[in-house]
Amino acid sequence: MIKMSTRLVNEKTLEINITHEEMSRIGIGAFGFTQQQESKIGGDVLLPCRRPLILQYKAAKSGADGQWARFRVNNNKRKNQHLALNAVAKSGLCDAYYVFPLIISDAFLSANFGNFISFTCIVPASSITGGINWKSQSHSVIVKKDCGFTVKSEEVTGKGIPAREFFDGVKKEKRETPTDKTRLPDFIRNLIESLDYTVRRAGIHGQSEHTILIVGAEPTLKRYGYLQLPIRIKGLQEDREEEKIVFS
Repeated sequence: MIKMSTRLVNEKTLEINITHEEMSRIGIGAFGFTQQQESKIGGDVLLPCRRPLILQYKAAKSGADGQWARFRVNNNKRKNQHLALNAVAKSGLCDAYYVFPLIISDAFLSANFGNFISFTCIVPASSITGGINWKSQSHSVIVKKDCGFTVKSEEVTGKGIPAREFFDGVKKEKRETPTDKTRLPDFIRNLIESLDYTVRRAGIHGQSEHTILIVGAEPTLKRYGYLQLPIRIKGLQEDREEEKIVFS
């Protein structure tokens, strides 16, 4: 008899599969251009339909498949990821959420391909901030199958959104007639520059990595699509922090 692995799943596997699964379900495909389409309109035209999304996927550290899971938040190397998400959410540049799949083991992952959404909760980043000290600290978040969550260190509690309901909302929010015709490279560059500025203005140091989801319309085909891009938000540099201390 072959024994199936109970190894914990990783964040990138969850991110790729859940986003694709749900965007396909709501009829928004990945953007792509044939050579013929590029020659007619250029492969860099995007009509943005809603504010970009930062979906911060987290992989569970422990729990029971499909029932509850414990996640670690703000646990990147610089321990600044949540501070950056919170600053971005407050700025209105992007909507920022944590995605908490209650998928613990490879065995459960394999058995539920195509149905990950049934075991996934989405929580606005700002909902877990509370009065907690997030500077250079990580915290455990317990999420249950009803999407209720608790930040264990301070007992901050709240209720998230079932992922199916969340992505149905994304479908409803896209505008039927997008207004701004934007070159895709310009749109992305301006967005990242604005994110960097926002995080620096909030006094956050170091870099943090995120994935951004842009929903838009390709003008000639009149269809909706999405781009999923890894980005690195750059906060203040260490030498600037030292300079601030010296001259304060």
